[in-house]
Amino acid sequence: MTMPPRIDTVEESERKYTVGHGQQLPDLSGLPGVDAHPEPELQQLSARYYDTDDLRLLRAGITLRRREGGHDAGWHTKLPAGTDTRTEVRFPLGDDTDRPPAELLALLRGVRRARPVTLAAALNTQRWRHRLIDEEGRVLAEVVVDDVSATREEGSEPQQWREIEVELASGGTELLDAVEERLTEAGITRAPSPSKLHRALADLLPAEEQVPGPAGHLRDYLRGELRTLELAEIGVRRDAPDSVHSMRKALRRIRSALQTYAGTFAIDDGLVEELRWTGRKLSPSRDLEVQWERLVGRIAEVPVEAQREAIRARVDEYFSARSDAARLEAVAALDSDRYAALLEALDTLIDGLAAGTVGSGAGREARQVRPKDLDRALARLAKKVSRRVRHAGEAATHAERDEIVHRARKGAKRMRYAIEVLRPLHRKRAERALDHFDDFQDLLGEFQDSVVAREHLLEMVSEQEHTAESSFGLGIVYQRELEVGEEQVAHLERAWKRARRASKPLWR
Repeated sequence: MTMPPRIDTVEESERKYTVGHGQQLPDLSGLPGVDAHPEPELQQLSARYYDTDDLRLLRAGITLRRREGGHDAGWHTKLPAGTDTRTEVRFPLGDDTDRPPAELLALLRGVRRARPVTLAAALNTQRWRHRLIDEEGRVLAEVVVDDVSATREEGSEPQQWREIEVELASGGTELLDAVEERLTEAGITRAPSPSKLHRALADLLPAEEQVPGPAGHLRDYLRGELRTLELAEIGVRRDAPDSVHSMRKALRRIRSALQTYAGTFAIDDGLVEELRWTGRKLSPSRDLEVQWERLVGRIAEVPVEAQREAIRARVDEYFSARSDAARLEAVAALDSDRYAALLEALDTLIDGLAAGTVGSGAGREARQVRPKDLDRALARLAKKVSRRVRHAGEAATHAERDEIVHRARKGAKRMRYAIEVLRPLHRKRAERALDHFDDFQDLLGEFQDSVVAREHLLEMVSEQEHTAESSFGLGIVYQRELEVGEEQVAHLERAWKRARRASKPLWR
């Protein structure tokens, strides 16, 4: 599955600054690596921004616009991608001026909850574009001065302001810092709004409500993971690397938090099951991605070059068709009414935690959950993991042991995510515990990957499409995966003791 051919994607790193009355762009000469900055170019830009009635895109840090003018006219969706960085998905203008392309709306289906989008604001910008060029003629960055006029609806009074944007081209962050130093010296500071649209509609966004106690901590945790889930879903639809992994991880974190505190907040078990269903639909795509990369890496350990070439051809053939089918299945699940209902249910839960109306413990009771109740839930999880680690060492067969270790891994994940929810209550102790859990989970993850790798290798050998060279080489790789699994099991009990010891202060 790939992006439609008309869609283009670029990463942009930029910083925005507010320009007060009487302030001007300072002299940009002498910046590090900059050899010239030609006369500024004047551009006239016109943009129409679209969003749902409740501004779901803007609340997620996403914008959807149709822009005319400039060097990159078209339909644009901007997605958060880190500090000072965004991913811009571009689509040609086309003839329809009022309807966003179906391809872009499909990317945003989850975050907009399948709701329609309408015109949210129209912005007209007069831009003075300054290019910073090195001695070889490459553009290192652009510094633009924008005079903006924003209108929300027909007949409304426009908002007007001036701002500066600094966007990297081929330069590095040190150039961004140098330009910022010049601007700061001129009294020009970072803009509080992340986008022009945010500034134009800021007063329409809901106010942040502080929720006290454990209900507030759980609300904040779930809201953060839901935001991660929404952005990762867009990545899955774009076929972006590691997006399935990010989405599954967010699903597991949400599910583990709900399982840990379901009794405390009387949360419906059905929500946990829907999270599990979504994770299962994504699982084949992610597992195939991981195993393909893993086994390609193992091929380098095969001593004979002819065998390496034969194995690589067989491995690529095996995983290619399966990966394409798994991705199609994953996107079909994301398009389903069932997944849409899950997102709505999570919204309702988060709102209920804020209002104190979750489950049977409605009103003040949900807000008055004691931290000690959460600590006890963590202690119960620790006992389960301890029992599974002990039983793994007593298993009669490899198959039985592998299954028990897998269950221990799932329990450890739940425990780790539960500690994350507790972090605001016990920050130092929680962070120390999480450091040790990373080591324990890495060990369990490597063990499970070796188990799954052996299953794929056996399936490859059982099929007819392979040569003697590939069959022999696959046997070598299989033996190596057996050894890797045994190495992890040998350290299992010791790693768990360290993780348990570090986390025990959280439930004493």
